[in-house]
Amino acid sequence: MLRISTYLLLLLGMLAGKSSFLQPYVDPVQVRFTNGFRSNNSAERGTPFTHIWAGSDIPVKLAPESYLLFSPYYENWQLDSGKRENIFPGVQSFALPIGLLLPLKNKKWSLSVTAILRSNGEKLMKDKTIQAGGAGFLTYEKTKRKKIRFGIYVNSDFFGLFVMPLAGADWRINKRNYMFGLLPGRLTWEHQFNKKFFGGVTFRAITNSYRLKNGNYLRIDDNQLSGFLDIYLSRRICFTIEPGYGIMRKLRTGFEKRNYFPDKSWNDGFFIKLSTSYRIRFEN
Repeated sequence: MLRISTYLLLLLGMLAGKSSFLQPYVDPVQVRFTNGFRSNNSAERGTPFTHIWAGSDIPVKLAPESYLLFSPYYENWQLDSGKRENIFPGVQSFALPIGLLLPLKNKKWSLSVTAILRSNGEKLMKDKTIQAGGAGFLTYEKTKRKKIRFGIYVNSDFFGLFVMPLAGADWRINKRNYMFGLLPGRLTWEHQFNKKFFGGVTFRAITNSYRLKNGNYLRIDDNQLSGFLDIYLSRRICFTIEPGYGIMRKLRTGFEKRNYFPDKSWNDGFFIKLSTSYRIRFEN
């Protein structure tokens, strides 16, 4: 076990030096729990929900400056249907993204491509629950502290082919401030208060579809803006508190590609996200 941990730490350090990650740290193990609240002043706002996510990043060296990155994860959504039974069934996902990190001839450029295979639905690994997709992006190193990224994401969602351009950055603004991410998926500004406390603001955009037992599908869209506080209980163990607000939310069920039944009422609302990570921060 000690040899495995040592190898993982060394390999992650090498990966960091090659600008392979989109953030100043990597989480070999992370578990997140999100609770969405109903608005106190209206029963029609902020449908309560819970979301559990657990995942990992596992790198494998192929050749000098070339790596495979396995990032398996599991997630589970439970949406409150109120008095309407079976309107919002619980859905889940198991995914296996496999990334390939490659250097290019021009050392200022690098290429990352990821293939993603997943099972999304009320039940996993059942008929018509499989989705295949992927992403690819180029990274341009403008300076050692500022990198620009752009690419494309494609997925065979149950509502049809989902294609989204990607743009992002990895920017060490100064010693205490960092901006990183790849939109529309995630963009984070992080501020270091001291060695044990980090905080900032994060935006996440969520679009997923899940196969229901009746053969239809559920599409979930959310845009989450949140503030966060990272508390390092030890050098490697990080606990995060992240309150936020979800905007432009949509819940849609459909029976064919792009054919939806009337939208269900999810509506905007507050949430709290709690997470624990085994985290390795990279020195810049």
